[in-house]
Amino acid sequence: MKIAILLMVGALSAAEPRAGHSVHGEVFDSGPRTKPVLMPEIGIAHFPITHKNPETQRWFDQGNALLHSFWEYEAERSFRWCAKLEPDNAMCYWGLARAAGDARSKGFLKEAVKRKAGVSERERLYIEAMEALENIDRLRDRGDDYRNREKAYKKGLETICLKYPDDMEAKLLLALTNMGDSRYGTEMILREVEAKLPNHPGVHHYRIHNWNYHEPEQALKSAGRLGAIAPNVGHALHMPGHIYATVGMWNEAALAMDAATRTEVRHMHERQVFPFNYWNWGHNRAYLSYIQEQLGLPDLAIAGAKDLIAAPQDPKLNGALSYSPHSQGIHSMARVLVKYERWKELLDTRTIPWREGAEDQLLKAYVEARAHFGLGNLEEAEKALAALDKFEKDKSVERQFLIMSTELKARLALANGETLLGLGLLTDAADKQFELQKNDNDPPHYPEVLYNSLGNAFLAAGTKDLAIAAFEKALKLTRNDRFALAGLAKAGKPTAPKLPEPERSYSTIGLDKYGPKEWAPIDAPKLLAMDVDGKRVELSEMAGKNVVLVFYLGRECPHCLKQLRDLKSKNEDWKRLNTVLLAVSGNTAEQNKALLGDAAYQGIRFLADADHANAKRFLAFDDFEEIELHATLLIDAKGKMRWSRVGGDPFEDMAFLVKQVEGLQ
Repeated sequence: MKIAILLMVGALSAAEPRAGHSVHGEVFDSGPRTKPVLMPEIGIAHFPITHKNPETQRWFDQGNALLHSFWEYEAERSFRWCAKLEPDNAMCYWGLARAAGDARSKGFLKEAVKRKAGVSERERLYIEAMEALENIDRLRDRGDDYRNREKAYKKGLETICLKYPDDMEAKLLLALTNMGDSRYGTEMILREVEAKLPNHPGVHHYRIHNWNYHEPEQALKSAGRLGAIAPNVGHALHMPGHIYATVGMWNEAALAMDAATRTEVRHMHERQVFPFNYWNWGHNRAYLSYIQEQLGLPDLAIAGAKDLIAAPQDPKLNGALSYSPHSQGIHSMARVLVKYERWKELLDTRTIPWREGAEDQLLKAYVEARAHFGLGNLEEAEKALAALDKFEKDKSVERQFLIMSTELKARLALANGETLLGLGLLTDAADKQFELQKNDNDPPHYPEVLYNSLGNAFLAAGTKDLAIAAFEKALKLTRNDRFALAGLAKAGKPTAPKLPEPERSYSTIGLDKYGPKEWAPIDAPKLLAMDVDGKRVELSEMAGKNVVLVFYLGRECPHCLKQLRDLKSKNEDWKRLNTVLLAVSGNTAEQNKALLGDAAYQGIRFLADADHANAKRFLAFDDFEEIELHATLLIDAKGKMRWSRVGGDPFEDMAFLVKQVEGLQ
């Protein structure tokens, strides 16, 4: 199989301060760089602002609606277009500050503050309230730092609510700030807004978050409404699944998470985005695998874990981050194989690509010990237990280690006939695992509910009453847990699932309308450029070859030229891999021909893209500032995009690039 490396070159005026970087400063270098599109079915959330151009209000409303569904990246794209249309409009930058939600928020907020004299008093109050806050943590119910946040922000919102009682957006932002903290007060605010705006996405989204960890039944109505209000937003489809899983409505939870997963896949394909840029997809797919375990569908759960593990990775954005798709795939695979006692698959070195970090190595030692215990290989189980004990003093995995170590020692005692010791240790481990999981509404980090293991151990010891008590405790942790219900049936106390309301059947409802069920490589856009002799070159000519697509910014950019030299330095690898290097630029064919005369770039074929049409199709163009961007993309032999990096700087990790090409052989 032949491979081509395609380099897209764009000339940038020497007057620009930094090639590929925003003239407005560092905060604009991150985030979306291409124009937004009008998005239907995201819910309606009108936020009136002072404006000169009616189009500015339309994009602002779209950004605001997306923020109410926590889709910050797409919201930022809309607010950026507002700022392009009206650069002096303070509220455009206030919207950007809300959407950025990170260190860049302060930079955008400064721009809003500079311009606040040009807005209404109501808008100024919004800006000043955010000045008191500086940054907004929109996933407040997942952390604990929100309890120390500036009270002045809430006071500012309260002032707006009192001075402008018809402003529902201020009330919703106040509800967002209070949710999960003052639950009853938040619910009263949401009811007030709902009475006037029954289909506002923020009402139902914030109600779900508000009651997610306490009295989740209070959010069942909103769980049924949110996905219908904003069916084009993955997170709006996802969050109802949290409520359904918490109350044990596993079929409804699966429908929600499956629809969310498919929607995210569709959006990734539409926007040329990869899983490592899109944390929601990984979270949706991992949660769906967990739910499928509860529905007795281990093969589907395993397939989902494989999708996560096989998804493209990035040296900067993936790695061992806990919420990267790859990490979630490893945890999902370990969990389902332990739960369904697929010991041989767990021990197969091809099943899970363990990494060197403490979290992976601890889990590896644990699941291997479980597999050896399950297969009756006590000697090998003890070796795995010894490997796990190496993490005894590692603070990064301290809590997990303590539970795993206690559990495995319990299993060793039980295997050696020390029943009382084993049951005592397993009870201790089950208590600790219960405490670990009880405050988490995501798929559990621990592979198994240990009260189920304890119940089975009591059954093996002939103690049915204690077994029943253990299984019932497991049901308090995970409602309608199929493993606990199965345990109760074995103990002679069959128990029917308790549902707060009827649910549909996951296996009978088609979800194709939302999108593909699996992530797959993206169809590459059209490439149409001229070589140095004026001959037209298209991507279709590369059929049967893999293509790495690199946009760079011409001879004015020293970083670009270094990237070309680095690519050329790997010529032996490209030859070994049947790789051809191509470069497409905004330069003319004559300029590219002159560049070919430099020995530093021998082996690279240069193409011309004078009108930047190719750069725009591959999203290597900043529509807001109308400048080209650095980009490197990998396209496989079937014309599918497999990996990309777009931004202000060229990609420099050639070893990673070679490894990715090797993976396509």
